[in-house]
Amino acid sequence: MSSLIFPKLETERLILREYRLDKADQAALFRIFSDGRVTRYYNHKTFTNPEEARRLLVKRYDRFWQGRGVRWAIVPKGQDELIGSCGFNELNHRTKVGELGYELARPYWQHGIMTEAISAIIAFGLENLSLERIEAWVMPQNRASANLLLKLGFQSEGILERKGYWNGRFHDLELFSLLAEQWNL
Repeated sequence: MSSLIFPKLETERLILREYRLDKADQAALFRIFSDGRVTRYYNHKTFTNPEEARRLLVKRYDRFWQGRGVRWAIVPKGQDELIGSCGFNELNHRTKVGELGYELARPYWQHGIMTEAISAIIAFGLENLSLERIEAWVMPQNRASANLLLKLGFQSEGILERKGYWNGRFHDLELFSLLAEQWNL
């Protein structure tokens, strides 16, 4: 990501674009994160104030420009409103490891959207960022997320007890990984 141009990606049904620091992206992000079913397994509390969405939007936007990660807004082709996001929350350029994260508005669940979006960013990470390993941390109860990762070729490396801490509690997390040579480019 040395070019300082945000990489816009396109799939059959989706545009993966940069977050915009505007009211539209903030409102869409608030709608997503104010749904308790979306945030059930997330390391954020369910949003109750639009200011929370603004802070997350700025954090994700800044992370790219600081070279620490890249998070794409997911937008269906022919529309402008984001319906979720996916990307690398953390990038370790020295070890060539990216930590995957994602969420999707509930009306779009079970339509193959996240499979399509994550496939595109995995390819980008391996081809353009020279990643050797992609990791994802999932709460063991979140079987939908685990099944998505397994479908994409990730392997479970096991459950780490009390690995995460948020919302005043410890959480067990299952580690999934995908090595560059395991991906079918």
